[in-house]
Amino acid sequence: MQRVLTLSRGTAAQAGPDLLHVAGGGTGHVYGHIPLSSPPVSSAAAWPLRVSVRRGIRRLLRAAGRVDVLHLRMADVGSLAAADVARELGIPTVFTVAPDPHSVIASLERSGTLTREAFGPADLAEHFWFRTHLVQSLAASAAHSVFFPRPELERDMRALVGIDMTSHPERHTVVAEGVDLAVVDRAVARARHVADGAEPTGALAELAVLLDALPAERRHLPLLVTVGRMHRIKGMATLVRAWAEGPLADRANLLVIGGDLERPSVDEQEQLDRIRTALPPAQHATRGLLLTGHRSNDVAAEWLAAARFGLPGRAAPDGVYVCASLKEEFGLAILEAMAAGLLVVAPDSGGPATYVEDGATGFLTETADPAKLVTATERALARATS
Repeated sequence: MQRVLTLSRGTAAQAGPDLLHVAGGGTGHVYGHIPLSSPPVSSAAAWPLRVSVRRGIRRLLRAAGRVDVLHLRMADVGSLAAADVARELGIPTVFTVAPDPHSVIASLERSGTLTREAFGPADLAEHFWFRTHLVQSLAASAAHSVFFPRPELERDMRALVGIDMTSHPERHTVVAEGVDLAVVDRAVARARHVADGAEPTGALAELAVLLDALPAERRHLPLLVTVGRMHRIKGMATLVRAWAEGPLADRANLLVIGGDLERPSVDEQEQLDRIRTALPPAQHATRGLLLTGHRSNDVAAEWLAAARFGLPGRAAPDGVYVCASLKEEFGLAILEAMAAGLLVVAPDSGGPATYVEDGATGFLTETADPAKLVTATERALARATS
């Protein structure tokens, strides 16, 4: 493979140099940003930006010259516009099929959060109906479809998405994602070294500073850690509220890694507002909540390892990783936490159920239900310290 071009939203300042770089024919991994000048909108409601997105994608793909295949990942305005451009330019597409928002709808229905009577207002905000049909359209027009492993993959695809994987199986491939174990192994070695008495440096020194902001009486507690986008699908605010309002806050501090805290998007701001409602910012440190914003993969890996081994005088060992997502098609952060040696709490549907052994390496639960999320996390903490 000579070159991989990754397309994502960005600014006009990023788009200009990207376009020149793409047109220059460089090899390797190249980024191309699509400039969007409209006011920020929720990713689920960005359809008015379709024309601008299509124009930006067309400009980059034409500048790139020959494009052998275009990979589409999510049923959003970017994939919709990219599929339009691919048809126009005669580029075959590969679509990674995820039952999204199908799994979200099913999870919300099971928890009682989404009802038939309330579907109209919810759909107005989330565009559920349109997105479900967009998934079917993108899958039908793709030259090849890729699926993440699920316990009942063929059944779920047929029931949720309407795809019969047994028909033309040559057009379908099931691919599990993976993590870089070298990064995890280095992080584990560094965290173990600090736990044995070495002075923390680098990412662990940064974590030590964050933990030093906690009251002395909370520095003997283990860490609950979650990593991901600050988006309602990821359940960050749900986890904070469940932790703050129940017994979990007395048993562990909560470390939330993800999001742009300085310049939040509409989706991020919605979660931050919900977190502030659950626990006012003035109480974050005294109650044991640490919101760090986005961190690079290697930093997050060291912090996950520190949750396992502890930081002497700042955090007890035997922490737990908690994923409160309404759905996870695979869950790389969960896999990275397990690779670091942490017990995990994860959604009981989708990809995690294919690699989390319930009751052994973690606890699977209905994450849309805060009470069940708390119970599973309590069980994980008890198991980790036993």
